[in-house]
Amino acid sequence: MIALIKTILNQDIIFVLLTISFLLIAMLKSFYWKHAKLLFMGIFAQRYASQYLRQENAFTERVSFITFLLMSINISLIILKLTPKNSVLETFSVIVGVMLFFIIKIGVILLLGSIFRVQDIAKLGVFFSFLFDRAFGLFLFPLVMVLYFFAFNITPLVTLIVSIVFVVLLLLKLFWLWKIGVNSFGISHFYIFLYLCTLEISPLLLLGKEVVY
Repeated sequence: MIALIKTILNQDIIFVLLTISFLLIAMLKSFYWKHAKLLFMGIFAQRYASQYLRQENAFTERVSFITFLLMSINISLIILKLTPKNSVLETFSVIVGVMLFFIIKIGVILLLGSIFRVQDIAKLGVFFSFLFDRAFGLFLFPLVMVLYFFAFNITPLVTLIVSIVFVVLLLLKLFWLWKIGVNSFGISHFYIFLYLCTLEISPLLLLGKEVVY
């Protein structure tokens, strides 16, 4: 009986999270689509990202906050599907863990920028690093809906699609960070490689290991 109650509560939380994710997308579409469109187009052309940065104001800050929540919730929902949790506490621990992962990453990048006195470059690094993660979070929403509400078990197929999109966006992210670092700021190839391995690739490998094992 207790197990049944926990399962029902967990399903209720999943439904609430999906509803919040849908509302966040509706907010972007209804109130901030002009800025959100620039943000997501930035993954294909640097000029869109530069235009978004030039328009930095209260609206772009709200878009950044909303997309951060959207990214955190949808990634958490994927993890919860791949590693089912039976208790409310475990479900919330996954969500909080994902958010802390991203927050700590932001903090480390800004801290390194402060130590080496390149705060402006660090802020751009945070923006371009999370630009692709935010786009990935938005793309995940329809896949999450399919995972939780499709009549048949298509988890392996959806997982494959998620993996392919993730790898493509990761490669795009690494390419843009490398290109911008070298061409725009003249940063050494060695330091860019060190940054990518330390703050972009290694955390993802650790996170993937936790999810798989």
